[in-house]
Amino acid sequence: MQTDDLFQEMMLNAKTAFGAHWQQVSDYLPTELKKMAVQLNSIADNVAAFQLDNTQGYSPATGKLMLQMQQHACVSVLVAMTQLTLLAVQDAVNSILAALRSALVKVASPLLLVL
Repeated sequence: MQTDDLFQEMMLNAKTAFGAHWQQVSDYLPTELKKMAVQLNSIADNVAAFQLDNTQGYSPATGKLMLQMQQHACVSVLVAMTQLTLLAVQDAVNSILAALRSALVKVASPLLLVL
């Protein structure tokens, strides 16, 4: 899945995931989700490279850790830029990633190994 497709899929689910808090994150979230989409594609590419040649890219376990780092960074920015609590933002980001996982099942991306 291309970066723009990942971003669009996350944005489609973001409004629902944030619900009544959408207005509080709508100025910041697109930028954060775009950065996350770029990183998700990079992670997927590197995991796929590792699967083809274990001297290239990085393992699914490393990819999973990198995804968690991206997720925490996104949550931290949104919490800092809004008045939402850490739990509310984390729940919404988890929901966005779960919806993304469902969409990716259709394309069987290597990213599924780390989500």
